[in-house]
Amino acid sequence: MPSDDHLPLENLNDLDDSWTIAEGTHGDGPMLVRINTSAKRWAGHPELGIRVGFAIPLNHPNPGGLPDAEENRVVGELEDRIRELLQAGGPVVHALAITTGTFKEFVFYLKNGECIGPVHEQLRAEVSSHQIQCMAYRDPEWDVYASFSTE
Repeated sequence: MPSDDHLPLENLNDLDDSWTIAEGTHGDGPMLVRINTSAKRWAGHPELGIRVGFAIPLNHPNPGGLPDAEENRVVGELEDRIRELLQAGGPVVHALAITTGTFKEFVFYLKNGECIGPVHEQLRAEVSSHQIQCMAYRDPEWDVYASFSTE
């Protein structure tokens, strides 16, 4: 998925997110994946090779189903806060949001891996409603994004 025609990171703030939904299954229940189709322009960018996922286990899991509306709203607010904190650390693309009946995960690609630990610690200090898990990997080819991308 990488392109030789990479945009300068200064243009990243101009990204006008466009999202699409894909449906699948996870375990024995439904899975919804919100895919940032605008992120395709940045896929494989040599300076955005770190993938970080923030997973939030649901307090009221619904195995075989999807989250209830109120918990989904609260976790949606956490998604916005995670994005805000990561953006303060440097260039970042919010690529995916994965929802099942037991967790939500938000996947980002970024340049500055040094901000991940401090962002996770800040979230853990700020958020008492949910546990927030965080895992980061080198993913210069954007393999996880490509696995969900429809094109």
